Amino acid sequence: MSAIEALAQAVLTLAPVGTELGEVTGEDPPLPWRSLRLSVPGLPEWSDAGTAQSYVAQIGVNVAAASDQGVLRVAGEMVGALEGARPVAAGWTCGRIGLHGSPSLPYLAEATVHGANRRLVVVHVAFRFTAVRH
Repeated sequence: MSAIEALAQAVLTLAPVGTELGEVTGEDPPLPWRSLRLSVPGLPEWSDAGTAQSYVAQIGVNVAAASDQGVLRVAGEMVGALEGARPVAAGWTCGRIGLHGSPSLPYLAEATVHGANRRLVVVHVAFRFTAVRH
């Protein structure tokens, strides 16, 4: 498992049950859908001691449900689960997760799962946290 995968798994353990890492898959997965991606763009910042690298990890979450009210409820559950939580991953010290900007407004989207014939209302939510690698 790569270092980034370890951080992603640490965040996934904090997310509500049913959250998928990456794209939601399966023949006909039940709604709501919750998918999470983690990236660590850019170059690390070195500490003055030269022994640790600090990154700003970005979390992108997509949630989908059958209605505006449903997707806002699911997005609220995701914010409640992640905001302020501190991921724990071997070899890393992580700061608390913070909401980055406002969640998107709900919008209608096409199904990303082939064969799923349903109305999907989607909201995107972004988070950030610092991660220091030892």
